Amino acid sequence: MRRSRRGVAWATLLAAACERPAALDPPVAAAAPAFGDPRRPFGEPSEDGPPWPLEPPPHDGERFTWMTAALPDWSHCNAASDRYRMQEILSGGVVLFDADGDGDLDLFCNTGGRWPDTPTRSLGATEQPQHALFRNDGAFRFAEIAAAAGVQLSAGAFAVGATAGDYDGDGDEDLYVTGDRRSWLYRNEGARDGVPRFVECAAELGLAAEGLLATSAAFLDADRDGRLDLYVAGYVAYDDARNERLRCGEATSGVRDYCSPKEFEGTQDRFFRQEADGRFRECAREVGLLVPEPLAKNGKGLGVVAADVDDDGDCDLFVANDGCPNLLFLNDGRGRFAEEGLVRGCALSSEGRSRAGMGTEAADYDGDGDLDLFVTNLDLESNGLFRNDGSAFFEDDAGPCGLAAQDGGTVGFGTLFLDADHDGDLDLAVANGHVVRHAWRTRGTLTLHQHDQLFENRDGGRFELLPPERAGAFFAVRNVARGAAAGDLDGDGDLDLVFARSGDRPVVLRNNHAERAGRADALLLDLVGAPAVRAAIGTRAWLTADGRTQVAEVKGGASYASRSDRRLHFALPAGGRATLRLRWPDGTAQEAGELAAGHCWRVVQGRAPEVVATLR
Repeated sequence: MRRSRRGVAWATLLAAACERPAALDPPVAAAAPAFGDPRRPFGEPSEDGPPWPLEPPPHDGERFTWMTAALPDWSHCNAASDRYRMQEILSGGVVLFDADGDGDLDLFCNTGGRWPDTPTRSLGATEQPQHALFRNDGAFRFAEIAAAAGVQLSAGAFAVGATAGDYDGDGDEDLYVTGDRRSWLYRNEGARDGVPRFVECAAELGLAAEGLLATSAAFLDADRDGRLDLYVAGYVAYDDARNERLRCGEATSGVRDYCSPKEFEGTQDRFFRQEADGRFRECAREVGLLVPEPLAKNGKGLGVVAADVDDDGDCDLFVANDGCPNLLFLNDGRGRFAEEGLVRGCALSSEGRSRAGMGTEAADYDGDGDLDLFVTNLDLESNGLFRNDGSAFFEDDAGPCGLAAQDGGTVGFGTLFLDADHDGDLDLAVANGHVVRHAWRTRGTLTLHQHDQLFENRDGGRFELLPPERAGAFFAVRNVARGAAAGDLDGDGDLDLVFARSGDRPVVLRNNHAERAGRADALLLDLVGAPAVRAAIGTRAWLTADGRTQVAEVKGGASYASRSDRRLHFALPAGGRATLRLRWPDGTAQEAGELAAGHCWRVVQGRAPEVVATLR
């Protein structure tokens, strides 16, 4: 067994966990304008730091190409103002799902919103900012249909993130949008004339999460009753009047900026269990998901992933907390949880300190058959890469795996593992952007706008940061990125990327692997539970080819305030055939037989696989 933290004294761990972080604002007296004005021309140099290319031309051989003309003209609105409300720096999620049921991936991006006192110059328009639902019309052309589909933000509301899941089991995915003091559930009623119809019903079903500054959310079937439940991460008990009194930054640097989360108490996350009548009941205390003292008011959740980290057949929950220990809730198989993050080694850094956890991911990056955990953190902290030893005890291997030395100046949010180069192991993408508006003036060489990152997995678990010449010209551009998601947008068998940017247009990146290879050397798995939950969240797949087995799981949540395509992606070696074994959420095992590359396969529980699409 790998080294464990089980022998470290709990008192020491708790003291380090609740330690007050260093001040955000080194003393520099300067001022800078607000960020995120949607009227700013796309890519124009920002006044918060050094300029960047407007739209850099693609490099020969780049892995991802920025599809600048893919989306209609729409920008996220963070409502940044001189009031420095904390919600402004949190908002920006993306969801990849088949909204209209036509077999390809559509794209949802939530806006933030506006405040009653927000100057219209900060919005670029007088009307209420709205979400965007981009229908995929093929060949990287998308049409914006949010208003026609009924996915709209009410006046005075402010949204943070989003996720998706087929909560009612009718075969189409519904959309859940998190926000400040309330959240929204848009039930998918199916499509007519190419436009999906959504009906907002959160309050009716008990999912409004009123009073909570909600960030990320994850659907899962916690008690394996065939119905999806919902975990919603809450951030802090933000108070506008207190924020105004604090005027963070002014006393130390002379420049006002966003407050650190240390200035506000944390909030308890919420867990909604779906009852037999389709309504939801909040029952976090009942099922063991309330954080015990002394950490109860230090849980400041930003990222959550639902996955079976201890490989016992049920969905566990991992929560990335900002400035406080991360939480690992292990499921007993009946929908009751025990929090074991500290003793299991994934709550703190290798030095025993809490970090500013934001986004999170669970996947088998080292190919040993179990799910490892990744957490993005603040600048001057390393991101956390928690390697699973096979028995759900973890050690932070960011240093040995080469990540610690390559991310010290970034502030990570959305993140995901994906096999970008189709070599059979998982690479890593990270969306970056600071939370201090005047970072360039108050934190030395660091900037608000930062480069997003693509790390290539080398030798089964050591990561190399790819330069823009290899990753793609977009990675030379500085952004205030938040959400990130992956999915095969053009049906060619490789995974494309989408980044949500605060106060700016979303970014769509085409993976060029299939174009270079000249063939689709991968397969997609669309798993459907029956009679278990149709969304198949928690289903684990083992795909074996040429003596090598890849492991993947249908997860709930992950990244930050976002969700990737729920279908599983596997690259295959020469020969292009593999055998598939499945374990469904109700514990049923299935030998699914032999599958060929170049197709999207649908496997309904208990039935033989069938081809539903040929990858181009």
